[in-house]
Amino acid sequence: MIKTLLQRIGAVAASMPVSGLAWAQARYNLQEPQTEVARQMYDLHTIVLVTCLVIFVGVFGTMFYSVIRHRRAAGRKAEQFHVSVMVEIGWTIAPFLILIGMAWPAIKNVIAMQDTSSPDLTIGATGDQWLTGDGQGVTRYNSPATPRDRREGKAPKG
Repeated sequence: MIKTLLQRIGAVAASMPVSGLAWAQARYNLQEPQTEVARQMYDLHTIVLVTCLVIFVGVFGTMFYSVIRHRRAAGRKAEQFHVSVMVEIGWTIAPFLILIGMAWPAIKNVIAMQDTSSPDLTIGATGDQWLTGDGQGVTRYNSPATPRDRREGKAPKG
């Protein structure tokens, strides 16, 4: 029964129109990264997504295998298990290592995002605030580097 189920899953997977190369180049509904930090964030997203997918398939695969293979209708009798310290340690340390493995690159990316010593883009913004109605009493907090007459086209651009 399990063999038949796996054959059906394989047939469905093989009939999908997405090739392996297209799957590897899929962007998972994210924008194309334009900077090095964005590329690192995209790679981190892909790594975490694949890690979670592998864990999901492993856990649910084992669960469904156990349910189907050891069901009562097949005449099986439940086994009596005793405490195993090594198993307890194993399934405590394994998730801890997985979390550390995902957190380490995430922390590196957050630190890289907060580093503004060499920005890729600098944006200058000028704002005006009207203190009274009809545009009277305009206060300028920042004056632009280009003179007004050049901005309005009254002087030649240099």
